[in-house]
Amino acid sequence: MERFYLYQGSLAVLGLSFLLNAGAPLAAGDWSLVPLLFAVSGSGLLLGAGYELLRTDPTEFTISAGALFIISSGACLSLILTVLDIVLSF
Repeated sequence: MERFYLYQGSLAVLGLSFLLNAGAPLAAGDWSLVPLLFAVSGSGLLLGAGYELLRTDPTEFTISAGALFIISSGACLSLILTVLDIVLSF
């Protein structure tokens, strides 16, 4: 697997976890600043990752293995904790 796709996928997963984190308060009618910022930043991460997937040549992308490991494990941890928070809040 190319590092480019793993990196952009990790950014998309982070954006998804931000959107999931903002979804419950917004659905409950809490339109305060923090859920709105989470929704905007999650949407931006998803759109940015999609744009980069379409526009960037994967062979020109470089990232170290350590940085890729940190971003991908952080994205997975963020998604797992967000899903657990949603499940346990019911």
